[in-house]
Amino acid sequence: MKQRQSRGLGIAIVAVSFLMALLVGAVMLLIQGQNPAEVYYYLLIEPLSKPSNLVKVLGKATPLIFAGLASALAFRCNVFNIGVEGQLYLGGLTAAYLGCALTGLPHWLHILICIVGAMIAGALCAWIPAILKVKLGVHEVISTIMLNYVVSSVVSLIVVKYFRNPGQTARTPYVEESARLFQFKPPEHLNTGLILAVLLCLAAWVVFNRTSFGWQVDAAGRNLEAARYSGIPAGRLVIVTMMLSGAVAGLVGMERVLGAYGYMEVNFSPGYGFDGITIAMIAGNHPIGVLVTALLLGLMSYGGVNINIMTSVPTEWVNVLTGLVFAFVVVGNTVLGRWKISLPAIGRRRKEGTA
Repeated sequence: MKQRQSRGLGIAIVAVSFLMALLVGAVMLLIQGQNPAEVYYYLLIEPLSKPSNLVKVLGKATPLIFAGLASALAFRCNVFNIGVEGQLYLGGLTAAYLGCALTGLPHWLHILICIVGAMIAGALCAWIPAILKVKLGVHEVISTIMLNYVVSSVVSLIVVKYFRNPGQTARTPYVEESARLFQFKPPEHLNTGLILAVLLCLAAWVVFNRTSFGWQVDAAGRNLEAARYSGIPAGRLVIVTMMLSGAVAGLVGMERVLGAYGYMEVNFSPGYGFDGITIAMIAGNHPIGVLVTALLLGLMSYGGVNINIMTSVPTEWVNVLTGLVFAFVVVGNTVLGRWKISLPAIGRRRKEGTA
């Protein structure tokens, strides 16, 4: 019962935060001499008015689902994987190489090898900061941020120097057709990666709510030290969750390479890894919440292009609105946490006063 109430409060906080962000955003637009109703129409309603627009929204949301789930998997164990950006680049490079180098394979087998390869690459990249945390006590925030720059730079060097397609654009050659994910409506980016992302969110929900491993992760997320003293193998749990997080991060790059583009371009990510952190925080690290939040941000991402075309409001204004939602969610969760702590204390003091 308490868990349901807490979940309901979390959903209410997100909903109120979104409405508050829209209200503050409307005030900002009015100050700039814009019509908030017109801007919000092109941002949130017009993208859903046509099937072709909906395809574009889902195409933008797909990598955000993977990135948000990757961050949430680590955050639930109270481990902060800020290295999703680097891990997705390594996963993308691995998928691009396997997609180009392997020939003559059945379609299903080639795609499976590329997916597994991308997941292994991302998991190994996340294994480094996990080992440093468990064995040497190095904080994962520092190590993952450092690895982001190292990995992205090394990947760019490999693409430019050793795996470059002839031409002005710094990118790899096209992968084999047998390695391509099915595209629902070419040339749009929507592909079967969306189905995989949704299935992973559902699988994560089952694991966290129906298995002992999920219970251990949640226990460690509440208090890692207490979990360790209660007999839960906290060190191993940190390594496993970080590697799972890195594996899902690798799928971001895989989906872009095999599904959206057919090749890997240097700096192809506009910041999916950091968007994933925002999504996980807004969703409260809940897999279904990640799915819904990523779809909302995908809608706003495509709507941002709309408002730039149809009004004089720049696309970057969407980042302001997303930041407002994030800020209100953080404030709401902080107030809720203090309320949960103070309410029992007030009750005890009242009982003591009446005794």
